[in-house]
Amino acid sequence: MEGYRRRLVLGRPELEAGLDALGRRLGPALEGRGATAVCILGGAVIFAADLVRRLPGDLRMDFLRIRTYGSGTAPGRPPVADWLPDRASVEGREILLLDDILDTGRTLQEARRLLLEDLGAASVRAVVLVDKPARRAVPIEADDAVLRLEEDLFLVGYGLDLDGRYRNLPELWALEPAAAGAAGDSA
Repeated sequence: MEGYRRRLVLGRPELEAGLDALGRRLGPALEGRGATAVCILGGAVIFAADLVRRLPGDLRMDFLRIRTYGSGTAPGRPPVADWLPDRASVEGREILLLDDILDTGRTLQEARRLLLEDLGAASVRAVVLVDKPARRAVPIEADDAVLRLEEDLFLVGYGLDLDGRYRNLPELWALEPAAAGAAGDSA
């Protein structure tokens, strides 16, 4: 993470505890409901994989990819879906929509619209790893989250990336551009 100061936001124990608590909150509402978890690719893959193992066994899983980020630290274009879940996994079903972060809300808003209007979902429950309301640009809220972050931080790790890098870090880190001559890590 050269050129950035980094600060640990959530370590492994806190992530595990947050996922356990989220699984306990969601599990009873999904049991026997014929629900489908739809993971937004690629950032939510790690979060979704860890969460669905904590949920009832009759849960289906499918994927949706919506692109908004280029190579920077802010969304650079309107959300465009280029990978849709199979209609049979969505139509008439309760959907657990999983994403890594809810910041501007544009990706989640478009995903919800696609699932409900284009693919005929009965309902959509949006669940995110990180809810960051400071950056909200459209009126949408997550139904649940592991972490609600009031600070406007740029995050990497546990699925979140910077230009495709750092998704594989097992913790959640905040990155800030390092001042000239400053040390690279604050952790």
